[in-house]
Amino acid sequence: MKYLRIITPRSKGSKIMNQLKEKGAKSISCLLAEGSANTHILEVLEIDKEKKEIVSALVNDDLVNDLLDQIKDKFDKKNTSIMFTTPVDYKGEIDMEYEALYVIVNKENADKVIEISQKEGAKGATIVHGRGSGIQKKSVFLNMTIEPEKDIVIMLIKKEISEKVKSAIYDAMNLDENSKGILFSLPVTDVCGLVEQN
Repeated sequence: MKYLRIITPRSKGSKIMNQLKEKGAKSISCLLAEGSANTHILEVLEIDKEKKEIVSALVNDDLVNDLLDQIKDKFDKKNTSIMFTTPVDYKGEIDMEYEALYVIVNKENADKVIEISQKEGAKGATIVHGRGSGIQKKSVFLNMTIEPEKDIVIMLIKKEISEKVKSAIYDAMNLDENSKGILFSLPVTDVCGLVEQN
């Protein structure tokens, strides 16, 4: 059994979810997200965020191989979609080429996390917006509790640069302090559609 994630342009998620359901995938869900572009031209035009969706599901190993065969040609086109999996029963014995890095920070710090990671060799990131319920003091306005906004920055990074990227983010974002953020990574066994990293 594997945990599958497919990061795709907005509006394609429903079709992918239906295909996964037909093939027997379980616990299928879809999140709205933004992809960070890594080109100077898009940044100058202030359109460096692309609308994305993240489809996730639990799938059997056989289904993963079937999906890789079906969509490899489509995903290998530049800037279309990325598919990756994490084994549910991972015990450290698999030789991995990539890791899925997750960094949860206050909303205003997501771009800084991406900038730090790109300086260390990572190529791109996907951002999911959310809210926190940790130990931070919550604001109250007109009798409503306002929870702090958070961003989850998701990056696929090569194993060989993962420690360097994680250390740089951890140090620069002061993640050793309370309420500054959380950083963790998951193993990745299957990857399709990812732009190569140097």
